[in-house]
Order: sequence, then structure tokens, then C-alpha cells
Amino acid sequence: MFLVSSLLIFFFLSFKILSNYIKKIRTGDPNESDLTYWMFSYDFRSPNKDWIPEDNKLRQRKRARNALVFVLYLTVFCIFLLFNSFIAHLLEAIVHQKFAYPV
Repeated sequence: MFLVSSLLIFFFLSFKILSNYIKKIRTGDPNESDLTYWMFSYDFRSPNKDWIPEDNKLRQRKRARNALVFVLYLTVFCIFLLFNSFIAHLLEAIVHQKFAYPV
């Protein structure tokens, strides 16, 4: 249970640090904001109906940001699994203890 709790704390702190970093960096896309930090760059709709190729540096920055968002999603998934495991360990500890209920 100690290992699960320490991993849960580690992943939660890494989630906070990573989300703050993703909010701070900017690629130059006008659709980015602090509220859309969790979205991939291709989730944004282009206001232009005509396709205009982007600059190579902008695409590299978007690709790097998308990789960080993917790592953020993996971190959230790990937090979900670890939290479920923590709750299972906690419930197992509660059930296997013999409680003396007052009558």
C-alpha cells in the first residue's frame, strides 16, 4: 500500500508540473489558451476552408506539444489505475480488520 500511495503522489505531482508546463509553453497557434492545454493541436478547427501549409518550426513545436499532451493523458490514466488500486487496498484493510461495533 505504501508503494501505491507513493506512486500515486508521484504521478499526481508530475501531472501538476506537466499541465502547468503545457499551459506555459506556446507554439504560436492562435487557438491555444489555458483552457485548451489538454487538447491535441489537430483537435482545433481551422477557420480557413483553404488548406495553407504551416511553417516547419510551427509543426515541430506542435508535434512536441502533442507529445507532452500524450504523456499527460498517460499520466492521468496511471493516476486512475493507481487510485483504484489504492481504494482496493484500503477496502481490503478495512474488511480484514475485525472491528468491534458498539451495540
